Amino acid sequence: MYVVTGATGRTGSAVVDELVRAGHGVRALGRSARGLAPAAAGAEPVVAEPTDAQALAAACHGAEGVYVMVQPNYIPDSPDFAAHQHRIVEAMTVALAAAGVRRVVTLSSWGADQEAGTGPVAGLHRLERRTNTLDAAVTHLRAGYFMENLLGQVESIRRDGRIAAPFTPDLPMPFIAAEDVGRAAARHLVGPTPARPGAPEVVELHGERDLSMAEVTTVIGRLADLPGLRYAQQSIERFVAEQRAAGASANVAGLMAEVARSINSGHIAARQPRSAVTTTPTTIETFVARALLPALRAGSPEEAAR
Repeated sequence: MYVVTGATGRTGSAVVDELVRAGHGVRALGRSARGLAPAAAGAEPVVAEPTDAQALAAACHGAEGVYVMVQPNYIPDSPDFAAHQHRIVEAMTVALAAAGVRRVVTLSSWGADQEAGTGPVAGLHRLERRTNTLDAAVTHLRAGYFMENLLGQVESIRRDGRIAAPFTPDLPMPFIAAEDVGRAAARHLVGPTPARPGAPEVVELHGERDLSMAEVTTVIGRLADLPGLRYAQQSIERFVAEQRAAGASANVAGLMAEVARSINSGHIAARQPRSAVTTTPTTIETFVARALLPALRAGSPEEAAR
């Protein structure tokens, strides 16, 4: 039996699906029974708060392996998102040790090799350090830049005919689909265990190919039949102002700005060479066709008339 934390999220639900389809017993953890109902199909749903070490330990008892996810998405109005991450990391580490789990796969991030200056990725650096102390074989999957982040551009595309972000236009980034991360995590959980207690394994996941924001914009414009679509690099100040206007706290907006600066400067960067292990299958073209175009069309007059 395998335990999947964050089972209602994009990566967690993919881990559950992959394990269930392979015939493995799965215990799917989430914060509410209602949210788990669709995500835990074929699995045993378990409601547990991510900061409740006792409940987490009980859920992980007897598990062959555990997929560990610390919330990667910002809580927009959080006054101290790093402290929130810290509480989850500590609870999960205590729970895994108490349950005697011997195989752990974590969702980490590119840039987690850096201790600071990386926004919320610093919380995943801490996750790696803390789980490295377990008497378990630990694998850290350092995922690249999630394609799903592009879904936040839908309104800008509709309203302004542009994609606006604080990243350097021609900077290649390892764009990856969340589903591919989840499926890779499932394979690592059930596959051979190259890592051993005290010698954690780090695997970067680079997506199908590196892409700049300018290249991504070209792909979206072509597939959406928007030849005039352009990419506009925002200043950090403008980016922060827009996040604050949208309801982000000063703390969260500052963390988001720190990520942008770190990516642009190379402080957050892929360190491992691209290989068959680090490359995942979903192309940006497939993601745009399956996820972004339906979102883009959902509010269009043409779609509403159907």
